[in-house]
Amino acid sequence: MMKRFLFTASLAAIATSAGAQESTSSDSGLQDIIVTASRVESSAQKTPISLTAYTAENLVSSGVSSVSALQSIDPSVNFASKGDQAYVAIRGIASTDITETGDPSVPIARDGFFVNRPYAINTSFYDLERVEVLKGPQGTLFGRNSTGGLINIITRKPGKELGANASLEIGNYDTVKAQAGIDVPLSDKMQIRAAGFSSYHKGYRRLDVIGGRGDDDDTRSGRLQMALQPVEGFDINISYQHDDVDNTGGVNMKSPLGVLPANFDEKRFANFEKSSNRLKGDRLRWELSYALPADLTFYYAGGFDEQKFRHVIDATLPPGFPTSAFTQRENPRTWNHEVRLATPQDGRFTAQVGYFHFEERNTINSGVRWGSTPFPAFNNQYYITFDYRTRTKSDAVFGQFGFRPIDTVRLTAGARYTWDKKQRTGQSIFNLTNVSFGFATPPGVVIAIPTPANGRVSDSKPTYHAGVDWTPTDQNMLYLKYDTGYKSGGFNSNGTAPSVPYGPENVKAWEIGSKNRFLDNHLQLNAAAFYQRYSGYQAFQLTSVLGGANAAQGVFNVGGATIKGVEAQAIASIQGFQADVNAAYLDAKFKRNVALVTDGSGVARGIGGNSLPNAPRWSITAGVQYDIKAGDLMITPRIDGKHSSAYYFTVFNDADIRQGSYSMGNLSLTVAPQDGPWRVQGFVRNFTDKVVFSNAARDFNIPPGVNTYEFMPPRTYGVRLSYDW
Repeated sequence: MMKRFLFTASLAAIATSAGAQESTSSDSGLQDIIVTASRVESSAQKTPISLTAYTAENLVSSGVSSVSALQSIDPSVNFASKGDQAYVAIRGIASTDITETGDPSVPIARDGFFVNRPYAINTSFYDLERVEVLKGPQGTLFGRNSTGGLINIITRKPGKELGANASLEIGNYDTVKAQAGIDVPLSDKMQIRAAGFSSYHKGYRRLDVIGGRGDDDDTRSGRLQMALQPVEGFDINISYQHDDVDNTGGVNMKSPLGVLPANFDEKRFANFEKSSNRLKGDRLRWELSYALPADLTFYYAGGFDEQKFRHVIDATLPPGFPTSAFTQRENPRTWNHEVRLATPQDGRFTAQVGYFHFEERNTINSGVRWGSTPFPAFNNQYYITFDYRTRTKSDAVFGQFGFRPIDTVRLTAGARYTWDKKQRTGQSIFNLTNVSFGFATPPGVVIAIPTPANGRVSDSKPTYHAGVDWTPTDQNMLYLKYDTGYKSGGFNSNGTAPSVPYGPENVKAWEIGSKNRFLDNHLQLNAAAFYQRYSGYQAFQLTSVLGGANAAQGVFNVGGATIKGVEAQAIASIQGFQADVNAAYLDAKFKRNVALVTDGSGVARGIGGNSLPNAPRWSITAGVQYDIKAGDLMITPRIDGKHSSAYYFTVFNDADIRQGSYSMGNLSLTVAPQDGPWRVQGFVRNFTDKVVFSNAARDFNIPPGVNTYEFMPPRTYGVRLSYDW
């Protein structure tokens, strides 16, 4: 508590040391959001791709303070948690493989920096400029593994005037969240921005048996940036960020295998071994742009990221079995480099060409240990350990070109060629003595079975883009495009069998869309229809190659799928009234001729015609707010929410790991001067206290297995105060 208080106090001190800035408001209609979805700055309304962009103000008004909360305002996004790791699905495409050799199907880029490991995705969600959600494969300009889409987090850059901002949020579950940032211009050619973030709330879940709480948060992060303009046309930005997470972390509720508990209490359930989550991370990033002759611009972005992840989660089977825990220790180090050469993007002919390099090295020392057993000598002894070293490399060359035969029509074409390599060395050790508690071996004899974990895969693939867009007026656009996406393969091992490779997956996607502004910029109507053909789907399942019905689960290619759907967005803003509706219809199913797939119990089952996981047929978000003038104050009530139809968490579409249809809503009331620096917001999120799974799974690791369930946050409420100077 003392460390958290000191960190929060230091944020306030940073913010109060700066001068004043005035805020402005306008009733000129909807404002343009500048995005970089095409790797250059352009209006979101004039970018021929299906995307939604959220400014920092949008996110605050909707109570979105994490990547996972994006699903509450974007109907195309679904988020699933696995302990303190998670994955994102867009339009039904997601990778459930969060192991050391897995890659996301929807990467999350933080200022253009990519990482594979999912345990640090929320630590950069502060001091933001905007968040862009790109939908569909991004196989040319962003490329790597983005078969489903991309979430691009763009942080606020140093300003050229002295200024600062701060916010403090308090709420139930002892919530205390603080943010602050300050801009310090050292000269007309050097600016600095320092920002920090602290987030704490006690656990949403009360744990029986072991006591205490889970699903808590205790995160701190700080970021320092420097912007330089040494000569005209030469811009440099350097940033350093340090993250520190120390909490209990995610916990899960268990039930007998294949059984959905009846009348369960999601806020109180049993855990049998203590969970913990510890993460320390450091990220150094740099980017520069330099204006060259012939109106060319050279870009280079690079960076290094190092994470130390220590995670323990309860792995106990149903009552009557000894307790156990899974301990995870990983140390990934990641490098990103990209060079790019671009022409001005408003000319008749445009071009971008570049080279991308990604590399990750990781050391893993993890295992499953007994907790409390009938035989004290075996307590806290590991019955399986994993000692691995992995290396992932990805290199790509890419180019995208545009041509305007007439002023209102633009043709684009692009290609990318990617080379991927993954390698793992090391071994796992299965301690038969510890598993059998000595009954199967003579006293004092230890039987430890080592299994080499060496594996190697190499994949390469070209991906393509072709498109045409037509802008008959400055307020209307129609576009048609075709994209392909590719995600590299990998390999599995359950600890008692050699590594088994699986192949890449590929997507071909067609999309037609329209973006429009009407009523003198007060009404926005956007829509897109898409059709995607999926091959080599990487599903989380079991195969006999991994060692039989009692082996651990893995990822294997199970066949093809088709994904089709429609997305539509409407925003109206007239004289202080604003309403927004964002809807998505999705039909995502495996092909009928998909081969039988072996589930965790060793039973071959048909999944042909099943729905893809994390793919609700209908998803709708909506919000209404109104500005009420009261003297010098502006009072803004807002209500928003999301409705989702039912969806499954695995390819087998089992009823016990299905999320039923649900609706969730949020309320807020914001008070601020019409022309002033402060703002107060009271809020209630999930005001109906709706119970929604964030993940559900059948765990077959050790017979007889269990079902595990994790949950989205319950009802929370509080007050947020912000101030800008």
